[in-house]
Amino acid sequence: MTNSYIIKKLRKKVRINMIRNIIFDIGGVLLDYNPKTYLDKLNIEESKRRELNNIIFHNQKWKDCLNGFITNSELIEYLVKENLKYKTQIEQILSKDNLKYMLPPKQEMIEYYKTLKQKKYKIYLCSNITKDTYNYIKDNFEIIQIADGGVFSCFENVSKPNAEIYHKLIEKYNLNKQESILVDDTERNIISSNNIGLKGILFNNIEDIKGILQ
Repeated sequence: MTNSYIIKKLRKKVRINMIRNIIFDIGGVLLDYNPKTYLDKLNIEESKRRELNNIIFHNQKWKDCLNGFITNSELIEYLVKENLKYKTQIEQILSKDNLKYMLPPKQEMIEYYKTLKQKKYKIYLCSNITKDTYNYIKDNFEIIQIADGGVFSCFENVSKPNAEIYHKLIEKYNLNKQESILVDDTERNIISSNNIGLKGILFNNIEDIKGILQ
């Protein structure tokens, strides 16, 4: 399913004047998230990247950290113990000090996000992030402060694409799904939101949103 198809379908199904609530993902939408660029900045050797990616981000402990069951420090400790030869790289990749390289702002998107708020849309956040990442974003950007609310995997103990996190957001803020739309850069998250009647935009760039919210 291409994004152009999703947008055309949404244009037919959604009356723009019905949309009251816009739900944003953070990483990949409001902040950039490009693992290759991040590893380039950290000078991680090309030959080690695939294995490190599997060790860190395809590990149940990483999901446990995203879902708030363990801390970032506990995650590092576990991964280093299991992969001692990569101790330096694991600590480097998961260091809180390097979040500025992992999640640089998409300034144009952040400005548009503020514009939508000024246009009286209700703005919400729904993101899979660790507690350290949440604190970094809160301390360095206005994204969380500007929002009317949000749910985050590290506090809700559940992450996208599990539809439970959408239900938590809807119930917490008493949102009408027919008046709400999700903006996310991951197709499986859009599919799971659509499955519960929460319309979604698969985000590639700012024009994808402007194509709906004209």
